Amino acid sequence: MVTHKASRTCTTTARFDFVDITDDVQAAVAETGIATGRATVFSPTDTCPIVVNERESGLLKDIRRAVDRVVENGDRPPTSIGSKSVVLPVVEGRLRLGTWQRLLLFELGDPQEHPIIVQVIGE
Repeated sequence: MVTHKASRTCTTTARFDFVDITDDVQAAVAETGIATGRATVFSPTDTCPIVVNERESGLLKDIRRAVDRVVENGDRPPTSIGSKSVVLPVVEGRLRLGTWQRLLLFELGDPQEHPIIVQVIGE
Protein backbone atom coordinates (compact mmCIF):
# COMPACT_ATOMS: atom_id res chain seq x y z
CA MET A 1 0.00 0.00 0.00
CA VAL A 2 1.39 3.40 -1.02
CA THR A 3 0.35 6.88 0.16
CA HIS A 4 0.76 10.11 -1.82
CA LYS A 5 -0.19 13.65 -0.85
CA ALA A 6 -0.68 16.55 -3.24
CA SER A 7 -1.70 20.15 -2.73
CA ARG A 8 -3.67 22.27 -5.13
CA THR A 9 -5.17 25.74 -4.95
CA CYS A 10 -8.51 26.98 -6.12
CA THR A 11 -9.59 30.59 -6.50
CA THR A 12 -13.21 31.56 -6.00
CA THR A 13 -14.55 34.71 -7.63
CA ALA A 14 -17.72 35.47 -5.66
CA ARG A 15 -19.61 34.64 -2.51
CA PHE A 16 -21.69 31.48 -3.05
CA ASP A 17 -19.47 30.60 -6.01
CA PHE A 18 -19.14 26.97 -7.11
CA VAL A 19 -15.77 25.97 -8.56
CA ASP A 20 -15.38 22.61 -10.25
CA ILE A 21 -12.19 21.01 -8.91
CA THR A 22 -12.74 17.57 -10.46
CA ASP A 23 -10.04 17.88 -13.13
CA ASP A 24 -7.44 19.22 -10.67
CA VAL A 25 -8.11 16.37 -8.26
CA GLN A 26 -8.06 13.84 -11.10
CA ALA A 27 -4.68 15.19 -12.22
CA ALA A 28 -3.36 14.79 -8.67
CA VAL A 29 -4.61 11.19 -8.63
CA ALA A 30 -3.04 10.45 -12.03
CA GLU A 31 0.33 11.80 -10.88
CA THR A 32 0.49 9.18 -8.12
CA GLY A 33 0.45 6.20 -10.47
CA ILE A 34 -1.96 4.44 -8.10
CA ALA A 35 -4.41 2.26 -10.02
CA THR A 36 -6.66 1.03 -7.21
CA GLY A 37 -7.34 2.68 -3.90
CA ARG A 38 -9.04 5.74 -2.49
CA ALA A 39 -8.59 9.49 -2.67
CA THR A 40 -9.38 11.80 0.21
CA VAL A 41 -10.02 15.40 -0.84
CA PHE A 42 -9.84 17.94 2.00
CA SER A 43 -10.69 21.64 2.11
CA PRO A 44 -9.11 23.14 5.24
CA THR A 45 -10.95 26.48 4.83
CA ASP A 46 -14.00 26.75 7.11
CA THR A 47 -16.05 28.69 4.56
CA CYS A 48 -15.38 26.43 1.58
CA PRO A 49 -16.95 22.96 1.77
CA ILE A 50 -16.80 20.31 -0.92
CA VAL A 51 -19.99 19.16 -2.63
CA VAL A 52 -20.23 16.04 -4.79
CA ASN A 53 -23.10 16.61 -7.18
CA GLU A 54 -24.07 17.45 -10.72
CA ARG A 55 -22.77 20.69 -12.14
CA GLU A 56 -26.23 21.56 -13.39
CA SER A 57 -26.90 25.31 -13.46
CA GLY A 58 -30.49 25.08 -12.17
CA LEU A 59 -29.46 22.99 -9.19
CA LEU A 60 -26.56 25.29 -8.32
CA LYS A 61 -28.87 28.34 -8.52
CA ASP A 62 -31.34 26.63 -6.19
CA ILE A 63 -28.59 25.97 -3.64
CA ARG A 64 -27.38 29.57 -3.87
CA ARG A 65 -30.93 30.90 -3.37
CA ALA A 66 -31.48 28.68 -0.34
CA VAL A 67 -28.25 29.84 1.28
CA ASP A 68 -29.05 33.46 0.39
CA ARG A 69 -32.44 33.18 2.17
CA VAL A 70 -30.74 31.90 5.31
CA VAL A 71 -28.26 34.79 5.21
CA GLU A 72 -31.07 37.35 4.63
CA ASN A 73 -32.62 36.24 7.92
CA GLY A 74 -29.47 37.37 9.71
CA ASP A 75 -27.96 33.93 10.04
CA ARG A 76 -24.47 33.00 9.00
CA PRO A 77 -24.16 30.80 5.93
CA PRO A 78 -24.82 27.18 6.93
CA THR A 79 -21.61 25.24 7.34
CA SER A 80 -23.50 21.96 7.09
CA ILE A 81 -23.68 22.22 3.29
CA GLY A 82 -21.16 19.87 1.77
CA SER A 83 -18.29 18.55 3.81
CA LYS A 84 -14.72 19.46 4.74
CA SER A 85 -13.59 16.24 3.07
CA VAL A 86 -14.79 13.47 0.79
CA VAL A 87 -13.37 10.01 0.12
CA LEU A 88 -13.73 8.61 -3.37
CA PRO A 89 -12.67 5.30 -4.87
CA VAL A 90 -9.82 5.21 -7.37
CA VAL A 91 -10.41 2.61 -10.07
CA GLU A 92 -8.01 2.06 -12.97
CA GLY A 93 -6.14 5.22 -11.98
CA ARG A 94 -9.21 7.47 -12.09
CA LEU A 95 -11.67 8.88 -9.59
CA ARG A 96 -14.84 6.80 -9.58
CA LEU A 97 -17.72 9.28 -9.76
CA GLY A 98 -21.28 8.87 -10.99
CA THR A 99 -22.05 9.71 -14.61
CA TRP A 100 -22.75 13.40 -14.01
CA GLN A 101 -21.07 13.88 -10.65
CA ARG A 102 -18.38 16.49 -10.12
CA LEU A 103 -16.33 17.72 -7.15
CA LEU A 104 -17.42 21.28 -6.42
CA LEU A 105 -15.89 23.74 -3.97
CA PHE A 106 -18.62 26.01 -2.58
CA GLU A 107 -17.53 29.46 -1.39
CA LEU A 108 -19.61 30.58 1.59
CA GLY A 109 -17.40 33.53 2.53
CA ASP A 110 -15.38 36.13 0.71
CA PRO A 111 -13.79 35.06 -2.58
CA GLN A 112 -10.16 34.10 -2.25
CA GLU A 113 -7.57 31.45 -2.99
CA HIS A 114 -8.14 28.19 -1.11
CA PRO A 115 -5.84 25.23 -0.53
CA ILE A 116 -7.06 21.75 -1.43
CA ILE A 117 -5.28 18.67 -0.11
CA VAL A 118 -5.51 15.36 -1.94
CA GLN A 119 -4.27 12.15 -0.31
CA VAL A 120 -4.30 8.98 -2.39
CA ILE A 121 -3.79 5.56 -0.81
CA GLY A 122 -3.61 2.33 -2.78
CA GLU A 123 -1.63 0.16 -5.13
